[in-house]
Amino acid sequence: MNNKITGAGIYFTLFRKLGLKQFAISFSSNFGAFWLFIEPASFWIPEHFKFGLSGYFGLVLISLAFAVVQNLPRISASCSLSSPNTEIEVKIGDIFLENEHLVIGFNDVFDTELGEIIRDSSVQGQFLKRVYRGKQDKLDADIETALQEHNSHRRHEPGKTRGKVWRYPIGTTITLGSYEKRYFLTAYGYMKNDLTVESNSDYVLTSLDQLWQEVRRKCHGTDVAIPIMGSDLARSGLSRMQLSKLIITSFVQESKRRFITRKLTLMIYPKDLESVDFYELNKFLKSICF
Repeated sequence: MNNKITGAGIYFTLFRKLGLKQFAISFSSNFGAFWLFIEPASFWIPEHFKFGLSGYFGLVLISLAFAVVQNLPRISASCSLSSPNTEIEVKIGDIFLENEHLVIGFNDVFDTELGEIIRDSSVQGQFLKRVYRGKQDKLDADIETALQEHNSHRRHEPGKTRGKVWRYPIGTTITLGSYEKRYFLTAYGYMKNDLTVESNSDYVLTSLDQLWQEVRRKCHGTDVAIPIMGSDLARSGLSRMQLSKLIITSFVQESKRRFITRKLTLMIYPKDLESVDFYELNKFLKSICF
C-alpha cells in the first residue's frame, strides 16, 4: 500500500495502458467526421475551402487534439444499476482517504501483530497504524468485543505458536467504529500455523456474501469503499483483475436480490495499475450494470 505512483505518474500509466490502437481509432473517427462535413461544403463554396496541404495538416492536428481530449485518463469510472438505485464506482486512490465506511480484509483468527504476521504496508497494517494510531491493544479489544456473538462458532488452534489461536469460520464479519464511520472486518483467508495466509475464490465469495449482509444491517444505505481483497500474500490464486470482477459481480448479484447500499466504491491503489487494466475494468463495469 505504499503508493509508488502518484500525481502525474497515475495519468501517464493510464495513458500508456490505453494503447495506440484505441488512440488511432479515436483519431480516425475524428478525421473522418471532419472530412465528411468539409468535402460536401467544398463543392458548394469551393472558394472558402482552398486551403491546400497546410489545411490538410491542420485537419490532422485538430483530429489529434480531439483524440487526446477524448482519451484523457480518468481516475474513476462508475455506473448505476437500474434496480435498485445503486451506484458502483471503480476509483484509483488511497482507501483511507475516503469518507465512506471501509471494508478491511482479515484472516480467520483476526491477527493484528505487525511484522512477520501482518505486513505493515497491507490494508490490515495500515488500518492499525492510521485508524488506531498503532494502538494494537485497543484494536484487539474492539475486535474481541465484536467477535463475542460469533464465539459459539470458533475453535481453538493448539498448533499455532504465533499470533491469535481462536479460529472463526471463513466469512465471519464484524463491525467496528461508530455510526458516522464504520469499519467492516471480514475473514477471507486461512492463517496457517507457519504464518502464511491461504485463500481462494470460494473463500473470497463466502466472505463477500457475509460482508454484504453485515453492510446491509449496519451502514443504513450509506456509501462503502472496499479494496481488492485476496491479492498478494493472501495467495488466492486470482489476479487483481479477477478479484475486482469477482467483487463487483458479487455486489451486483446480491443487490439485485435486495438493496445493500446506495454506493460501493472499489479502490485500486496506484501501485496496482500495472496489474489492473483500468480501461478493461471500466468496460466490464458498464457491461454488468443493467
